[in-house]
Amino acid sequence: MTTSFQKLIQEKGITRLCHFTKSKSFLHIMSNEIGIRANKFFDNEEELLNKNDEFRFDGREDFVCCSIEYPNSWFLKKLIERDKDKFFREWVILLINPNLILDETTHFCQVNAATQSGALIEKDEAGFSKLFARNSPYYKYPRNSRMLSCCPTDGQAEVLIYKNVRRSDIIGVVVPNEKQALEERARINVERQGWDIPIVVAPDLFSNQWSNMARQGIRVSEKPL
Repeated sequence: MTTSFQKLIQEKGITRLCHFTKSKSFLHIMSNEIGIRANKFFDNEEELLNKNDEFRFDGREDFVCCSIEYPNSWFLKKLIERDKDKFFREWVILLINPNLILDETTHFCQVNAATQSGALIEKDEAGFSKLFARNSPYYKYPRNSRMLSCCPTDGQAEVLIYKNVRRSDIIGVVVPNEKQALEERARINVERQGWDIPIVVAPDLFSNQWSNMARQGIRVSEKPL
C-alpha cells in the first residue's frame, strides 16, 4: 500500500484491530502460526462448530472479521446471549497488529459487513476512508468533532482480513474481569510456558459503553494484568 495510506493510519492514531472469540478457542488459535482462520479454511469439524457467525450474510467466508480499536460489542453481546454452552462461557477479545490494514487483500466496510449482503464492502484507501466519514446514509449517528480519531464513525464498521491472522500479529488479549485474566494466564503458563502475551482487563469493551465514551473523545479504562 502507499505511503499516504500508512500516514493516514498513523494520523488517526490507530493502535490495533480487534477480533473476539470463545476463551476455549484462544489457546487453540495460538497453538500455531496460522492463528485465526477464516471459516472457509477451517480444517476440522470442531472449528466449524465453534465459528462465531453461523450465517455470514456478507458472503465472505474466506475473510476474518475485525474492527478498528474497539470490538463490535453489539454483535458480541448477541453471541454471548445465545451461547448454549453451559460450561465454557468466557469470551476474549484478541488485539491485532493494525498494519494488516495495509495488506492489498484487506477489505473494509463502513458499517456491519452483512448490510445489503456485503454490497458495501470495498478495498484500498478509498474504502478505508469511508469508515471515518462525517456522515453517510448508512450511519445511525453522524460523526461529531469530539469523537476519538482512531474510531470509525459506525461502531460496527469492519476490516476483513483474507484467510487468516497470523499468531505473530496477535499482540494482546482483553478479558472482562481480573478473575478471568488470572485464569487465562494460568492456562497459558501450563500450555505455552514462557509465552508472554499482554493480558488486559477492560469490562467496558464487552458492553456498548466504549462507544458512548469514544464519541465524547474519551478512551475506556484498560488495566494490564
